[in-house]
Amino acid sequence: MICAQQPRTRLVHLPTPLEAAPRLSDALGVDLWIKREDLAGLCVGGNKSRLLEFVLGSLRTTGVDTLIAHAARQSNKLRDIAAAAARCGMQAVLLIPADDEADHEAPQGNRLLFDILGADVRVVPAGLDHGAVLALQEDVRAELAARGRRPAILDRALDYGVDATIAYVDAAEELVGQFAALGGAPHSVFIAVGAGMTVAGLALGLKHLGAPTQVVGVCVAGTAADLDATIRHHAARAAERLGIATQLEAGDVVLVDDYAATGYGVLTPALTAVIHRFAREHGVVLDPVYNAKVALALTERAAVGQVPAGAKVVMFNTGGTPAIYQYAAGLAGTLE
Repeated sequence: MICAQQPRTRLVHLPTPLEAAPRLSDALGVDLWIKREDLAGLCVGGNKSRLLEFVLGSLRTTGVDTLIAHAARQSNKLRDIAAAAARCGMQAVLLIPADDEADHEAPQGNRLLFDILGADVRVVPAGLDHGAVLALQEDVRAELAARGRRPAILDRALDYGVDATIAYVDAAEELVGQFAALGGAPHSVFIAVGAGMTVAGLALGLKHLGAPTQVVGVCVAGTAADLDATIRHHAARAAERLGIATQLEAGDVVLVDDYAATGYGVLTPALTAVIHRFAREHGVVLDPVYNAKVALALTERAAVGQVPAGAKVVMFNTGGTPAIYQYAAGLAGTLE
């Protein structure tokens, strides 16, 4: 196994289910399978649950007792960090951007879960660039260390980014094994792209294993040009840690940024329609921020023949269901 020598803390139920979707397959004209990372089992599941096994595996060998992270107010990453910290007897310190309106409302979705999970939630200035975020996290780390804690910062620029990428090298090996048991390999895999570690690990793992599978990354923000370099950087760092020669090259991940232009987390009529479709034809609820965009890209590419008819296709459902409740007005208002 590629990642067998990496330290790991067991947090989730693996392998996550690989689920056939016959009604959607008939409608789309492809053989669709859904990789249910949302059923990983830590809190409400998702791709961050899997990667935290490797992140905490590394950190627990150093005696860390406090996890510091910054992300959006409805961040799946922050929710799972809080859950993993609770599971392992650690403290989570979560830094979220200020929002004048939301700061005076009862918390919902993941923001509510931060509190339920016992995290120390701190509201910080909005609109900070990544350098400022790193500096802010370092200030918090120094404060906590001065009080006798042993804190670590979980940020993509640090070891967290390497561990997160490695987790999806492991997921690639898991997926190849699941399809081997079924007697084949998928033509393509569709997955959301945010910071880029998940897709980097998945593509690196599939390439290293020689899988004949195209990786299609659906960008939720940013441009394909910028993200391609970022993804290859994450993959190179992971390959170095793993001691493998495989490297991602430009074009190894087909990046689709058509759906990023509408804005991060913006609910559109097309996203609403695809959320309803997947719910009513497979009983799976997709979040509007990540997975609905993946489903929409898959649906539209299949409709115009960019996915061959009858091809085996995997859609990774990377979780994020708590975010759905933030969109109640938009989603409920269109129900038939």
